[in-house]
Amino acid sequence: MARKRIVFTVAVLLILSVCVALFAACGGDQTPEFKPTTDNYRTMYQIFPFSFADSNGDGIGDINGILDKLDYIADMNFDGIWLTPVHQSPSYHKYDVVDYKSIDSQFGTMEDYDRLVEECHKRGMTIILDLVINHTSDKHEWFDNCITAHQRGLTDDEFYNFYNIKNGAAPMDTWYEFRDNRGNIMCYEGQFWSGMPDLNWQEILDHPDGYLAEALKDVMKFWLVDHSVDGFRLDATGEFFSGDDAKNIECLKWIAQTAKSLKPDCYIVGEGPWGTNAYKYYDSGVDSFFLFNHGYSGTGSISLAARGMGGFNAVKYFTGIDKTDSQSISQGIPALFVANHDTPRAYSILQGGVSVDNIKMGYGVMAMSAGCTFWYYGDEVGMDVFKNAAGDYIDENKRQPMPWNDSYQCKPVVGSTAVDDSIKYPLGNVKQNLKDKNSIINYITRANALRRAFPAIARNYGKVLTPTDDYLVLIQKGEGQDAVYIAANLSHDYNSTIDLSEYGHFELLGTLSVDKVPTLKGNTIQMPAMTFAVLKKV
Repeated sequence: MARKRIVFTVAVLLILSVCVALFAACGGDQTPEFKPTTDNYRTMYQIFPFSFADSNGDGIGDINGILDKLDYIADMNFDGIWLTPVHQSPSYHKYDVVDYKSIDSQFGTMEDYDRLVEECHKRGMTIILDLVINHTSDKHEWFDNCITAHQRGLTDDEFYNFYNIKNGAAPMDTWYEFRDNRGNIMCYEGQFWSGMPDLNWQEILDHPDGYLAEALKDVMKFWLVDHSVDGFRLDATGEFFSGDDAKNIECLKWIAQTAKSLKPDCYIVGEGPWGTNAYKYYDSGVDSFFLFNHGYSGTGSISLAARGMGGFNAVKYFTGIDKTDSQSISQGIPALFVANHDTPRAYSILQGGVSVDNIKMGYGVMAMSAGCTFWYYGDEVGMDVFKNAAGDYIDENKRQPMPWNDSYQCKPVVGSTAVDDSIKYPLGNVKQNLKDKNSIINYITRANALRRAFPAIARNYGKVLTPTDDYLVLIQKGEGQDAVYIAANLSHDYNSTIDLSEYGHFELLGTLSVDKVPTLKGNTIQMPAMTFAVLKKV
C-alpha cells in the first residue's frame, strides 16, 4: 500500500512539473508570492471619482462605487489609491473647493468616505486625498468674508489677508476686478481663472501661526487625524508664487512640517513644476514630486524606453530614470507616472494603437524603476483620449467613464466630445480584458506582484553592470544579501542572452513578459524580446 502511495505521489509530481514547463513555454511568467507593502514605495491607482463607478444609477461616479470596485484594484496588486478632489464644489472636477471639510453630495457622504478608508486599510492599501490649497472656489465662505472685509476696510478682520487683493485696476490678466463700498476699484489674483481665487501664501510665510495658517492646519488635521487618510496629493505646487521656486519651496516646507506634526508617517506627493526643475523642490521635505520629464509625453523617458523603436538607445532611457533621480534627489521618493487627469492617455502616449505591447512595456519600465508609481484609471484597459472638432485635447475627454459594461457605468462628462465607444475604448471593456490572459490588466497584475515581492526594486537606484547595448541590460538594485538583479530586453523583435559568469552565480526569482519568458540555464539567461527577469546571487 505504501509503495502505491509513493508511485502515485511521484506521478503527480511529474504531472505538475510538466504542467509548469508547459505553462512557461506558453508565456506564463514566474510570479512570486504576495508580500504586503509597509512603506511609501507603493503602486498607486489614480481615480477620477466623477467618471469611475456609479453605484446609485444617476450616471455620476461616487464613493460607494469605488468601494464596490475596490477589489478590482486590489486584485491588480495595487497597494494605494489617489482620489482627485471629493470636496463640495460647483464643478464636476472639484478643483474649486467650497468646503474643505466636506464630501460633495454628488459623491456621497462623509460616512461613505470613512468606510472607503477603512476598507482600503483592511486590504493593506493606503488612500491619499487631493488637497487643493493654492486656491479655493470663489464660492468659498473664506473668499466672501475676505472680499467683505476689504470692501468695508476691516483690516483687523481674521479673513482680511486670506487672499491676494490689491487696490486699483487689475495689473494683468490673472487678476480680476471688483469694487469696494465706495465704488473704488480693487482686484484679486486667480492664476487659473476668476472662479479660483489664489490664497495668500505670503500671509502664511509671514505669520505661520496666523488665521490662514491655522485654518489650513485645521483642514489637514480633519483629514489626517479625524478621518485617517494616509496623506495628500498637492495640486499646483509651482503656483503658490508663480515663477518663484524659492518661495514655493518655503510654502511646501510649511505644509510638510505641519502635516507630519499631525501624522509623522503621512505621505505627500506634489504636482511639481515641469522638467528637472522639480528636483530642487525635494528640499522642502515633501516626500515625492511627479516627474513630468519621465512621463506624460511621447518624448518622456518611460515612453522612449518602452517603445523599443530603432534609432535610439532604449537602455539609456530605462537606466537614465534611476540615474537622473539618484543624482538629483538628496531625500525623497520619485513619483513616476505615464498619464493622469490632465494629460493624454497612456494609449496615446505609449502608441498603443501601433502595438498594445507598448503599454505593457511602459508599465514594466516604470515597475522596475525606483520610486512610487502612479497609474491612471482605465489605462489598464486601453482607454484612449481623442481630440474635439477643433483638433484639441480638452480636459473632459481625458476624464471619460470607466468601461465596466455593467450597472456601475457612468455617463460621459458634460462637455466631452461625442464619439463612438470603439474610439474611446479600442481594447474593449473591463470584463473582456479580465478574461484575456494577454491583456494589459493581467500584465500589470504580474508586474505589481514582482515589484512587491522584491522591495529592492523600488527602493534602490540601478547600477548598470553589462557593457553598453541599445536594448539589453543587467542592473543591480541594492547591496549585499538584499540585492537583486534585473535583466531586461527592451527590444520588440529580437531575442538575446546575457552571460552572467563574470558577475557570479544566480537563481531566477521572477519574470515579466508579454509573450515568451526568460529562462536561466547555467550562467546564461535567455532573454526573449520585451522581457524582464529578477535574479539573486547564490
